[in-house]
Amino acid sequence: MRKSLILAAALMAVASISGIQAQSQERSLRFEKTVDYRLGKLIELNATVGPVRISKVEFSQPEGGSVKDSIVGRIRGGGGSSETEATIRAGFDSENPEEDEWVVTYTLDLLDSKGKLIDRIVKSEGLEGEAEVVNVDHPILKYVLPFVDKVKIRLEARYD
Repeated sequence: MRKSLILAAALMAVASISGIQAQSQERSLRFEKTVDYRLGKLIELNATVGPVRISKVEFSQPEGGSVKDSIVGRIRGGGGSSETEATIRAGFDSENPEEDEWVVTYTLDLLDSKGKLIDRIVKSEGLEGEAEVVNVDHPILKYVLPFVDKVKIRLEARYD
């Protein structure tokens, strides 16, 4: 009888520790994954940083309509030519179910086929009890685009 009680207590302790570990893994503040750079394809991330879930990302190259292409953008000194410059967009399907605001920093390293860094994109976005597609836009020279092979995605959350 005594051995049964000791065994039951030990099993409960192990289950409790496992539950704490699972909860701490769910609440990690950082996530990293390298994915193929493919336009128009939904890529599964299944990331959780803090309470924020980022399920998917989709890469695209929107045409026109950016601040840089507008008159205001040209006056501010961003007079890039549409013949030589493109925009890369990463749309992250993000959701924060909590009422508290959490800020997620989206960092994307554009890599060539050998894993060398071509460019880095960083954007922070606050989410407060909402779900939205967070678009991370970045101007880039068109001649560089064929060299982008992979994207290293790093996500980091902080309570605001």
